[in-house]
Amino acid sequence: MMLDAPPSQEEIDTAFRLREEYTKATPSTESEAGVLAGRIYGDWQAAHAEGRSTATDLLSFIREVGKGSVTAEDRGTTRAFWAYESQPEGAHEPIEHRFLARALGASRGMQVLQDTDAGRQMDSYRLENKLMQRTLEKDYGLDGEELENVVNQTWVTLSERFAMAAEGPVVALVGEIAERTVLGKDELPVLLAHPKVGKEGVKFPVPLPERDHLPPEIHAFVAHAPHRAQIRMEDYDPNKKPKDFAAKLAGIEVLDNQREAHEAAMWRLSTANTYDELKARAEQSAVPQQGSAFTPGLTTKPATRPAAPRGPTGHGVYNPTAIAPPAPAVAPAHAGVER
Repeated sequence: MMLDAPPSQEEIDTAFRLREEYTKATPSTESEAGVLAGRIYGDWQAAHAEGRSTATDLLSFIREVGKGSVTAEDRGTTRAFWAYESQPEGAHEPIEHRFLARALGASRGMQVLQDTDAGRQMDSYRLENKLMQRTLEKDYGLDGEELENVVNQTWVTLSERFAMAAEGPVVALVGEIAERTVLGKDELPVLLAHPKVGKEGVKFPVPLPERDHLPPEIHAFVAHAPHRAQIRMEDYDPNKKPKDFAAKLAGIEVLDNQREAHEAAMWRLSTANTYDELKARAEQSAVPQQGSAFTPGLTTKPATRPAAPRGPTGHGVYNPTAIAPPAPAVAPAHAGVER
């Protein structure tokens, strides 16, 4: 099965079942939280007695979890990453990608952090749960803010180690990639720099949501998997200037067969001050021109566009005011098969 194949109905059903099981195992009362907090404390004491832990306090024990195994021995080499949620075809409502990733991991033999020894242990403690944090604070004297920081950093450590252990192409279950997520700020930078992954090694089984303010050909360029892995949803925020997005696009790495589409996208973005202006120009250019007296009813072609500014192909700084020799008009790039 292709890595970017969309989730099957069976995988979607499995994801909903996993979510139900997760919800049932998450404390919803102080009594249930107290039982789980006691188990965490018991795990620390047992690990210490058996010589598996050198932690002198509960917070240090939680940090130690971040050093555990991030590879499941019964799975293959492909690793799955996730963020947020979506509603795939066949789903009756949105489903969190954390559960969809686990469903795909089980059916396709992929590594998923929450199914590794360290990830499973950390996940079972439900330490992101506010009720659990308050219980540990009250019953074991932990500082709430310090606990939250330790939990966040432990997940970052696990996620970075999970990404560094990649042995080839990976799967990213995400619609739009946000800069503030673990996937956007911690995992993807590792994967893009990874010699066995890189921009062409990130596959997306879930399609990129369309944005009304982006022209179709620019959406198609952004949706192309190697580009999508390098772009964040904040880059094309409709409240920002299209020129800012052009500057971002100038710094991404582009495949040779996408260079003309890359140039065309930067040119269109750099010539508009707002996305409303960009959209209005697109609508105006789509209206047939009035024919002349000598050619009644003939739709004339719009004037040839100005030369597109050529930005660097690597990670340089793009200057929207720079103009280079005229470039040929190009057709919109087709998006690759997306997640």
